[in-house]
Amino acid sequence: MTPVEARTLEALSVYRFLTVDQMRRLGVGNDRKHLGDRLRLLANGGLIGVLTWGVYPGLGRLPRMYHLKAKGAAALAAYLRVDVGEVPFVPGSPKFEMDHLHRRGTVDCHIALTQWAAGAGRTVTGWRPYYGGQPLRLRLPGGRTLFPDAVFDVTRADGRPALTALEVCLDRGGTDRGRIVRQMEGHREAMEAGLLAEALNVQRGNRLIAVFEAAASRDAVRERLGALPAFAAFAPLFLFAVLDDVRADFGGCWSDLTGQPVAL
Repeated sequence: MTPVEARTLEALSVYRFLTVDQMRRLGVGNDRKHLGDRLRLLANGGLIGVLTWGVYPGLGRLPRMYHLKAKGAAALAAYLRVDVGEVPFVPGSPKFEMDHLHRRGTVDCHIALTQWAAGAGRTVTGWRPYYGGQPLRLRLPGGRTLFPDAVFDVTRADGRPALTALEVCLDRGGTDRGRIVRQMEGHREAMEAGLLAEALNVQRGNRLIAVFEAAASRDAVRERLGALPAFAAFAPLFLFAVLDDVRADFGGCWSDLTGQPVAL
């Protein structure tokens, strides 16, 4: 197994679904052609799977996503000399049509989080995304169910763990902000009832980081939430950012519900 192939399998085991650009951001390989050649060999050998979507109206050609298969997990385990049970992979043949942008954005956040944490001396543990096989379900008062895009712990500057939920908010060009507001209301209810701590069997509350595709979406949702009295006491726990800024500077791009910058 070549170094690029090993890095490819390791990255897919950690992040589950990756595009070529995301792999390059992770340092899997710098030369796009060489990386593409390795990916084809791994796919032809049954070690990884390839997901394609073709051209979507208004979006152009969506990039392929790759994922680790059972055979690839076994090969990686042998290469790393670990038990195959220690190497997560994506079982079966995943199919998702409308979730491409959202899933890619969530992976972008995971990449940015881990790279920032490594550089800042922070530790990320317990990353649990909705596409990881066991999505977290929080039953809200009134019977609704909340599915966070991801939950994780990350140490603060003082070393204390911060339990964090992530939402990647795509509002379809400004037409879906009502749904996002309702989603934020669900997170407020979950915080108030301590549902995430209860589900994870921990003794601390959580914050939410919400990542928007555009500043206009972030600002519109922030304004609507700021007008709701129920959110006043929770303003420091709702941190907002734009996806491009998250990719560029994960640690320095956040502001709370009042618009005040927040350092992670």
